[in-house]
Amino acid sequence: MLVLRSFQVALPAAAILLACTAAYPAAADSTDIDRPIIVETVSGTSPLPAGCGVPPADGYTLNPNTEVLPSLARDPNRPQHLVTVYQQDRWSRYGSNGAVTAVSDDYGQTWQRSTNLPAFSRCNGGTSANGGDYDVTTDNWVTVTPSGAAVAASLSMSRSGDVTAILVSRSGDGGRTWGAPTTLQRNDDPNFFNDRPTVTADPYHPGVVYAVWDRVDQETTNGTSTWVQPVYLAKSTDDGRTWTSSKVVDMPANSGVIGTQLVALPDGTLLIGMHHETDTDASTQVIRSTDGGKTWSAPTLNVPAPPAVAVRIPDPDNSGDPIRNAALPLLAAQPGTQNVNAVWPSQEADGTFHVAYSRSADGGKTWSTPVRLDKTPTGSAAVPVVAASETGAVAVTYYDFRNNTSDPATLPTDVWAVTCSSDCTKSGSWREQHLEGPFDARKVPLTSVGRLLGDYTGLVAGGNAFTAVYGVSTGDAANPVDLHSVIFSR
Repeated sequence: MLVLRSFQVALPAAAILLACTAAYPAAADSTDIDRPIIVETVSGTSPLPAGCGVPPADGYTLNPNTEVLPSLARDPNRPQHLVTVYQQDRWSRYGSNGAVTAVSDDYGQTWQRSTNLPAFSRCNGGTSANGGDYDVTTDNWVTVTPSGAAVAASLSMSRSGDVTAILVSRSGDGGRTWGAPTTLQRNDDPNFFNDRPTVTADPYHPGVVYAVWDRVDQETTNGTSTWVQPVYLAKSTDDGRTWTSSKVVDMPANSGVIGTQLVALPDGTLLIGMHHETDTDASTQVIRSTDGGKTWSAPTLNVPAPPAVAVRIPDPDNSGDPIRNAALPLLAAQPGTQNVNAVWPSQEADGTFHVAYSRSADGGKTWSTPVRLDKTPTGSAAVPVVAASETGAVAVTYYDFRNNTSDPATLPTDVWAVTCSSDCTKSGSWREQHLEGPFDARKVPLTSVGRLLGDYTGLVAGGNAFTAVYGVSTGDAANPVDLHSVIFSR
């Protein structure tokens, strides 16, 4: 059992109320529906075995008892049941010692750690025999199938990144226990670097699950170096038990994509949202398939975007200690419809980052003119994620630094949500709510490209309410970063 620590936060009550019985229909009796939902701690101190993992070396710093990059999924037939997976004990470079999974049966009000963990690394119990013999795990993602099975994904690797593999693990009991991982792709050659997997259960075709990722391929011919970063797709038709995989979208030389995420629509259309880069420019793109992923369209959404990772989010204090910029495009489809929502980081002329949004009402064929969603008055908004409910309500969460002070040693940071139920292509239709903060972002893990608030956080919808899972610093040097969950209404 995961022991949870509750705490009071200075939030407007409306920001964390269940709006009505339709929001979370099985949450509780009517006497509980309108009570405030206290922000809950999802994670605490590390459950990984003491001393596990490789020892520190030059260029690598371990951050014990830190949890980052939560992914969150909801059971489509039991909306109160949630599964999250996140990185545990983050290194300054290339991932974490392990991944941890937890489940909730009350929409995120309380959490219980899984009995065993997916064997994505040695600290997770990975061995050569079970397929998890790796130094670190990162970029974890989770989905829940219509049968109630959970499928989690990992980029597992050697600490130096010379060996990279895309793994998936299945839980037949909704995230409580996990089977041995399946290897979708592995490369032992440092010229090939697998990256950023996501997994998606098709809610309209029970048993069908997709995984997508990218791989950096570097070649040198006659002294000239080139690179490509194509898209790979794996498919399971037996609820995540067995998989077939192939390269599905190739790229011209010196171009590629990262941050691929697949969304399935009721008519069988598949969409992949992704960040595309060349040596000279970058863009947010969405491609479509109408034949089950065999062929893909040219981008139907193709808008300029800032480079991923290379450009840091500007430090409000000019202290030389910026926030890492590795948030990438994310999609959320309204269940049972052709409505799809896309968010991604945009960059203004002054260098600040913000939340860009576009919507498709025709299954990704066409997209609305992008608008800025965040209400940040000054500075940047970071790490946007999106969720859409069956009622048409949409939510986006993000961090910002509007409450920063003149002290360069600290970076007060808050978590916000904006929600919309109609006319969402107009920025004025979105209402902002404060979820938590401020906390000091200077206490979150430092990586080679800035402080790691997260490349993504968790967010799911149910009716007119949403559950978010995200990381915050605690002020406790022995347990510097925890994950919190909060329920809020539109």
